[in-house]
Amino acid sequence: MSSAPVAVTDEPHAPDDDLIEHINANIQHGQHVDQFLEWIDRRAFRPHLMTLQELQDGQAARIADHLGLAFEEEPNIRPGSRNALFYDRAVFRPFPGWKAYLSEIRHRPATARLHLIDPATGALSRRKLGVASIHADFGSPEGRLNQLRWLLSNLIHDGRLGLVAGDWNSWPAGRAPLSLDRVEDRAWALNRSILDRDGVFRPDDQADRLMTYRGMADVGRYAATVLGQVGADRPTSGHGSDKFRQLVPDEDLPPGGLGPIDRTYVSDELTAALISSETPASPEVQAISDHLPQITRWTRSGLWGVMNRDVVTFRH
Repeated sequence: MSSAPVAVTDEPHAPDDDLIEHINANIQHGQHVDQFLEWIDRRAFRPHLMTLQELQDGQAARIADHLGLAFEEEPNIRPGSRNALFYDRAVFRPFPGWKAYLSEIRHRPATARLHLIDPATGALSRRKLGVASIHADFGSPEGRLNQLRWLLSNLIHDGRLGLVAGDWNSWPAGRAPLSLDRVEDRAWALNRSILDRDGVFRPDDQADRLMTYRGMADVGRYAATVLGQVGADRPTSGHGSDKFRQLVPDEDLPPGGLGPIDRTYVSDELTAALISSETPASPEVQAISDHLPQITRWTRSGLWGVMNRDVVTFRH
């Protein structure tokens, strides 16, 4: 299956009754939430689902009120940045019995299990979508993997559907730097490296490998490689004014260039409903955060078809 390449843009798309839009964004320490909302407003199209990271106290409620969305958030284990997810009540209905087990993850994932609503009848989908906004441990590869294993074992059992999006603090396989040995910021280089059994430090791509092994698809990579959408898997970080010491020299870049730190993963079944994935990079968007957002669009009818399959699930 292929489609014509699409330009990476932050121009608004015309509303479509069969369109569901998801936005994932790390808003650096919540500093430019107002600019983020102004950007959303100028697009004249309200997203149906959002996963945001690094929000500060009270910001999730303000965003939800401004956009008319419901939200779920999880506090940090100390005051400060938190993850939140937002959803349109006319499109999704939360499963009231869902609550993740507590964990001592610094930035706890915000989670929900959502039914899709049939716009014609109001019926709820047979299956639920486990959604998580995640900010992976910035300083420990082992912490990142433990966090992810905890999340998946809680949220997405065999036969269940999931959408996990956020800041992974690691690269996709094949799109990581070849080496971080020449990066000036040595603390940052260590935080993003794994120590192999041969005693060599290598850039971390473990989270992506784990998600792929689990049967989850990287939406940006799928859009770029399967749908032929140019720029869907572009880098999402490294453009801030304070990032020059984290620059990877050209000779250490992989053949396809660096992949995105911020990614959305879904259960393989859901890719049948994917329309597009974009990473806008206009000056306005770059001024909002040191991370670029990802915008994914889906057909509601396609999601409805997947979320109403008769599937037997098992609790482990």
